[in-house]
Amino acid sequence: MEYMLLTVFYVVATSGIFTVIYRSYVQQGFSFHFLFSLIYVVTFFAGYPISLLLKVYFNADIAPPEQFFMALLWTSLGYGIYWGSYHYCFNRQCVKGKHSVKVSAFAKKQANLTAYLLATVAVISLGYFIYLNGLLLFRLEKYSQIFSSLVSGVALKRFFYFLLPALLIFYFLKPNKMRWWLLLFGGVSFGLLTYVAVGGTRANIALAVMLFILIGLYQGYLRLSSLFFTAISGVVVMFFLALMRYGLDVNGKETWFTFLYLTRDTFSPWENWARILFSEIEYQGLMPIIRDFYVYIPQSLWQERPDIVWNSANYFTKVILGNQSGLAISPTLLGSFYIMGGYPLIIIGMVGVGGIIKLFDRLFQTFPSALIQAYCLGNIFNLIVLVREGFDAFVSRFCFFSFMFGIVSGIAYIFVKIGIRDKHSG
Repeated sequence: MEYMLLTVFYVVATSGIFTVIYRSYVQQGFSFHFLFSLIYVVTFFAGYPISLLLKVYFNADIAPPEQFFMALLWTSLGYGIYWGSYHYCFNRQCVKGKHSVKVSAFAKKQANLTAYLLATVAVISLGYFIYLNGLLLFRLEKYSQIFSSLVSGVALKRFFYFLLPALLIFYFLKPNKMRWWLLLFGGVSFGLLTYVAVGGTRANIALAVMLFILIGLYQGYLRLSSLFFTAISGVVVMFFLALMRYGLDVNGKETWFTFLYLTRDTFSPWENWARILFSEIEYQGLMPIIRDFYVYIPQSLWQERPDIVWNSANYFTKVILGNQSGLAISPTLLGSFYIMGGYPLIIIGMVGVGGIIKLFDRLFQTFPSALIQAYCLGNIFNLIVLVREGFDAFVSRFCFFSFMFGIVSGIAYIFVKIGIRDKHSG
């Protein structure tokens, strides 16, 4: 009976949020508000029916009804706070950029060189990682060994992703269907190589497909209805990649059980949020945000750097769950706010998130530059990190991505400037 009442509340909440999202899409078309809302709904709402299926058909242990209710309540309130912040606290009118605006030859050259440099960074990083470790998918026995001392050059993995913004620049310099398909082919091919090299990391594959779909929606190549069918196909593909990644051999009824729990834990770790709400927390303040930057400081420069970075994910994993395996389990956006400062920080934090998403929309809609467009869409991974991994993880990754993108585009600017000066002087 309790779960039936929860299901009614769940249906009402999700129906309301989906209505808001759909109306936003009809009015604005593609926007970062639309994108964030989809990620939020998948992360916090998609897992509830899966959890019920696991309980009903497989008698799996799930969170008690009171935890479900509080999690759903604060998830709905959190989105409401974000929505109000986005629409009313940061409501200065955006002036949409016209993509027919002529872009200077200098800007095109800078964007083109930036794309080549970013792609070079990604390819060289992956090549050197393979040189150090070989193809880990065939070497490691367990996925958790990726985080062990058996693997060298772990920091290089942070640079693999820069191939995707390079492909985005390539597309936005001359948007057409051919380049759209090339973006998918190049992104997925490189993603498969990183999957084999790193030993099961699926993020780059998923992101390449996601960018392909989002650009398709933005440019009108795809209809919104195609998003549903693509999502279902993506879930199935990610499931089989997960089986390979974890070395699972399942059959019969166990296949369905494994499919359900892997799908829930991959896309919608919302039970983690429910568990956090009912755990005894020693609030961490804003220190998890600062600590998350520690991973970017080489051990050679900081000999006493802590072995464990006490961000919200590690606090949740090691303190709340008592899991010492080396993995970091996602606390979610709301969970990270709660770990840092309880309910007050959830409210303040979601207001701030509304401002961040509004800023992305202003940049993307106002400036037709290929660099700006690629930079904004290139942050899609950081938005997923924001909702799934938490605010502290987002801040450090956003700063790192922005720093690298700025440095590379700045170098490209200098080289193009020198080239033009030499041409004129010659």
